[in-house]
Amino acid sequence: MEYRELYTRSGENTGRILEKHAPRQAGQYFLHTIVILKTDTSPLPGQGEGLYVMQQRSLKARYYAGKWDVTGGSVKAGETPQSAAVREAQEELGLHIPQTSLKLFHTFRVDWEDGTGLFISVYACRVHVPESGIRFDPYEVHDVQIVPFHEFYTHVMDHNDEDFGIALRKIEAEI
Repeated sequence: MEYRELYTRSGENTGRILEKHAPRQAGQYFLHTIVILKTDTSPLPGQGEGLYVMQQRSLKARYYAGKWDVTGGSVKAGETPQSAAVREAQEELGLHIPQTSLKLFHTFRVDWEDGTGLFISVYACRVHVPESGIRFDPYEVHDVQIVPFHEFYTHVMDHNDEDFGIALRKIEAEI
């Protein structure tokens, strides 16, 4: 069973822990992490369009089934968003990324209609993609592609807001 720490809407840790899929009450928030993976073979910033790891969510996923998306997931109780980003890249894609390589680019709160939500941390780094390809977890991921930034941006932005898009453009310009 997976547990997550509860936060208030203002971002304060309540000191309480709840099972991941247990019902929450209004005002209860979890932490979530995203990691944007730019290949280590991408041109340096300003010298050409970067290449990004994009994953298609499982066709049986609870949310965004079959959507092309970024890597990420829940921050478990006792974990930092940064260590969760490392764990998610390993679990979903079999990619090892050093925690020290991650750079925080964006944080935001998502409020849902039921009064609950998430605090999301968006990290980015360059990652080595093995010649043999990415060995993803078929339970969480249906497919993986390495695509240029413009294609990555188009797919990811079909279900994200403009602030997230600003963060993506900043990642492309800086990583």
